[in-house]
Formats: sequence, C-alpha cells, structure tokens
Amino acid sequence: MKICFSVLLIALNYAAFSQSSFPELSPKGFVLQKIGSTTISISYERPASRGRKVFGGLVPYNKLWRTGAGNCTKIVFSKPVIVNNKKIDRGVYSVLSIPSKNKWKIMINSDTLLYGISNYNAQKNVIVFETHPHFSNRFYESLTFDIDVVPNNANVYISWENTQVSFKVDTQIDKDSKEFIERNLLTDKSSNSEEYATAAEYYYYLNKDLDKALLLIDKALAKSNEAWYYRQKIDILEKQKKYQQAIDVSNLAIEANQKRTDWTEKIKLQSNDTLKKRIESFKKQLLK
Repeated sequence: MKICFSVLLIALNYAAFSQSSFPELSPKGFVLQKIGSTTISISYERPASRGRKVFGGLVPYNKLWRTGAGNCTKIVFSKPVIVNNKKIDRGVYSVLSIPSKNKWKIMINSDTLLYGISNYNAQKNVIVFETHPHFSNRFYESLTFDIDVVPNNANVYISWENTQVSFKVDTQIDKDSKEFIERNLLTDKSSNSEEYATAAEYYYYLNKDLDKALLLIDKALAKSNEAWYYRQKIDILEKQKKYQQAIDVSNLAIEANQKRTDWTEKIKLQSNDTLKKRIESFKKQLLK
C-alpha cells in the first residue's frame, strides 16, 4: 500500500507540474480582412523586444529572417491578387524578408511548412520585391502585422520597435466591378434594380464616372421607385453641381413618398422634411 501511495503522489505531482501554465514567449497572432470580394489573412508568431535592440540587433541587417518566430508567417489570399505588378494565385504562402537599414527585401514563398529558415528554398519564391522602412512614432513592443483597407485594395504593414514597412495588395475588385457593369448593366442584361443602384453608388463613392452613375441610377429607378434610389440620384447630381436637376428629382421623390403604402404618415413626413431642406440648400447654391 505504501508503494502504491508513493506512486500516486509522484503521478499527482507530475500531473500538477505538466499542467502548469507559462506564457508563450512568442504568442500566435492572426489578422483577417475582407476587401471587396477577397479575404486576406495572416497568421504568425509574435516575438517581443523585451528591452533589446530589434533591427540591427536581435534581427540582424542583411540576413534572411522568417518575419516572425517559430513556424513561418503565413499569408492567405482567397482570390488571385496583384503584388508589385505580379499576379499571385489564390492560396497560402509564407512571408520572409531581408531587413536592412534603408530597404527591405520581401519574399512571398510557396513553402508553408518552414520552421525557421534552414530549409528555405529561393526557387520556391513566388515574388521578391523591395520596400522601404519608415520610422514609427508608436513603439511596437511585439511584432505586428496589420491589413489596412485602402478603398477596395489593401496595404499590409509589418511593424516592430519603431520600424514599419508596408506593401500594397491589389485585389482587382475595381477591374472586376467595372467589367461586370460594362457586361451586364450598361447592356441592360440584368433585371435586378439593386445591381444598378449599387453600381451607381460604387461610382459615386469612387467619385469617378459620375455620368455612368447617373445612367445606372436612372435604370434602377425605371425598374423600381425605391426611396434610396432617389436619394442616390440626388447625391450624384449634387456632386456634379447640377442643382436644378437635384431640385426636380427631390420633388419627384416627395411625390413618390406620398404614394407609398408601406410607410406610415410619420415616416413620410420625416422623409419629405429632409428632402425639402435639401431643396432649400440647392436653391441657395443656384443663387451663388
């Protein structure tokens, strides 16, 4: 019985020790962002400076770096993208780099099983390009990847200590959207009024091709007199400084509101009050 009890104590002590929780020195990080119809995600391990000099010290200049710790940093594109004027197919890739004081070399590599850099194979690089580091007023204690949305495209940022580099990812959504508009909407192939209105809104927020935006919202209104279609047309005309036309459309919207059977009188009144205020502001613009 004494032997069994001793064995039990050893087992319990081992279990208690093995279940102790210690913080990871380089905890896993993850960032995901949808841009247009493309999703980009990055998974990596985040080393910390802990009072050490990072670039030119912990991370030597002019030497290959895994751009993280432990397992290789991975970037995932859900659709083909353009990086540094080169197309990269959808898929999972590793991100490696060679930092130096005045420029970084970034490698996007097809080998996603790397641990460290010992098995790095340059022949598996999908793309190699240079970017320039910038000083960051914010001090990053741990390595940080960010994905910033730059209307319909992305900038990927790598930041650590007071150093930051970035590179652009073109999702091609603008090209795809314009091709869809040319192929399906300007040719009247679509019967979906929402597609026409959304396309008009797309051009409106880009502040480009406003004449096309006006044509598209007219096509939407021809199929349905939705209230927000009128608002969209008024916004486009205002941006074009076509104030008299904006007044005319505002009056049409007020008439349409009065005929709506799915709105309460209170909602009609609120909408019409807003439209009347816009009419007054357009009249003031005409007097200038």
